[in-house]
Amino acid sequence: MKKYKNIFMLLVVALVGLSLAACSEDDYDTNPYNKSGVNLLAFGPSPNTRSSEIRITGTNFDKVTKVVFPGGTIERAGKTISLKGADVERSGFNSSDNENIYVNIPDETVPGNIRLVVGTDTVVSEGVLTFEEPIEVTSVSPVAGLNAGDEISIKGDYVYNIAEVVFSSGVSGAPVAAEDFTYVSRNEIRLRVPLAAESGVLTMNDGAEWELEYKTPVEVLTATVTGVTEYADFGQQIQITGTNLHTVESVLFPGGVAADFSVSADNKTITATVPAECRTGAISLLLYSGAALSTDEFSVPTISIASAEPNKDLIEGDVVTLTGENFDRVIGVSLPGHGDLAAEDYEISGNQLVFVVPEDMTDGDVVLTQNAYISTSIGVEIRKMEGVVWMGKHDIMGWSAFSVNNWDGEKWLKFQEAMSKPGQLTLHFVVTGDDPKYKIRMGDWGTRLSDAAQYEEGEEFIIFPNKENPDLVINLTADEVAQMWSDGGKGIVIWGDGLQLQYIKYVAAGAERTIWEGFYDLSTGEQPYIGSDAGLEFKELEVAAGNVVRFYIEPTEEGWYFEAFEGHWGPKYGKWDAENTGLTVGQQGVAALTLTQAMIDAAYTQQGWGGIFVVQGKAKLTKVTVAPL
Repeated sequence: MKKYKNIFMLLVVALVGLSLAACSEDDYDTNPYNKSGVNLLAFGPSPNTRSSEIRITGTNFDKVTKVVFPGGTIERAGKTISLKGADVERSGFNSSDNENIYVNIPDETVPGNIRLVVGTDTVVSEGVLTFEEPIEVTSVSPVAGLNAGDEISIKGDYVYNIAEVVFSSGVSGAPVAAEDFTYVSRNEIRLRVPLAAESGVLTMNDGAEWELEYKTPVEVLTATVTGVTEYADFGQQIQITGTNLHTVESVLFPGGVAADFSVSADNKTITATVPAECRTGAISLLLYSGAALSTDEFSVPTISIASAEPNKDLIEGDVVTLTGENFDRVIGVSLPGHGDLAAEDYEISGNQLVFVVPEDMTDGDVVLTQNAYISTSIGVEIRKMEGVVWMGKHDIMGWSAFSVNNWDGEKWLKFQEAMSKPGQLTLHFVVTGDDPKYKIRMGDWGTRLSDAAQYEEGEEFIIFPNKENPDLVINLTADEVAQMWSDGGKGIVIWGDGLQLQYIKYVAAGAERTIWEGFYDLSTGEQPYIGSDAGLEFKELEVAAGNVVRFYIEPTEEGWYFEAFEGHWGPKYGKWDAENTGLTVGQQGVAALTLTQAMIDAAYTQQGWGGIFVVQGKAKLTKVTVAPL
């Protein structure tokens, strides 16, 4: 043993460096400062030797009933003794007062924390008691083919002074404290491989200055996954098979959703319940070591959309039907531009979902939600026309009247502002009856609104529209516009039978007019025809030589180009690229074409297939316009 002066010096070090008591994770532990005011401030000397005296200092030690030294299973005089701790009752203290306890260290003690028992409470030292005999390690076995939970043996001399054995692990090491050893003697200690252990270097320490990395790395077999239940519904149980699955700390379903699970006795099967909030995908197994494994794909019933009808040219009031699978699991519907629909605004029947297009809906994706991790969508397009001043579905049946001066203030002002100049008025109808007809008057109910080709001579100038093209298109002069808004601005009145009015459009003279709007990615090989046969768009717009056609494009790749031809693959009207436009990939711009009379004549005489133009290239096309009127 050390001389007394050395012991005293070590005691001082303990008082200074190891003095503050603190909680550990032991079952006995409560708080570092006992409810009765007992504080464990320091102990020493440490390192020490078994059977030697140790001094413990603190406050209110008159209330301490027992000192518990760290202990385990120890061999002494040929006998194996199993102890949870090496206890010394108050009657076994060498001496004590209110601030000091002097007691001999039991032979059964192993390196670790000292505990003071005060009634039902326990105060635990922050410092670790260590021993000074020189540790010599001669063997570790086995070192290969280890599973978590297997027992290994460390032999040598004074190995019962080892305070901790640390296995390699991805979580900053996997330590096993001396008090958790399964067997302790001077020449051998035994312990079990912890769940967090990985293959690698085995490190031992005495809780003080001594440390040893064992020369032969240990091999710890990790968990493996061999199979998984391929399909299950929410709330059902699935099984994951493999090896060493007891080393799995948590099971995360796709979406990162943790689930409760159990492991079979042979550690080869995990049983888990599918959480309500997850999606199809691989399941992740997080190991105690910090490593992770993944299963093959696991599937849950998932909503999907096969079609939306109609899905283009939508207007307010259209009824859209989505068809798909697992619609009984839909918990939410969101429309582009509008947002979430209230539950009463859509209806599910089997695998069909029906909703009505609201006024503020835009182009984009209709999104159906199943849970926080599952949703599906389908694209839809709203009718896009420049100059639309009203859009909806108004049935003109039984000579019911539709008067624009009954609109709310915002719509009225929008209509009046749009029709403040000469221009072209379009009323778009859909035939709904066998004998469609209508009358149109100015807001005074008496003045006929212009002369139009669709008028047929008859009583009160009733219009009998062409069933294939029932729209009314009128070019209004400045005088007619002024008359429309005279006498208080009464606008127009429409009444009739067998029709539905879907939109009113007005484009002032000289404005840029859209003849086509949509989306084509020409770089995929599409070669779309722009405009209908016979060039109706041009006829309605009354284009003339010198008018400018604008193609709204966006280059998609280096070396891009855009070409426009006569609508039956006749002459090439123009080619645009980076050199003559300055546009680069991703920029939006315009390819402008000045019309000649020959181009207009060709558009007016097209027959059969084709269009006004046909285009190709490596660019996106979103709109085609012509100006001026």
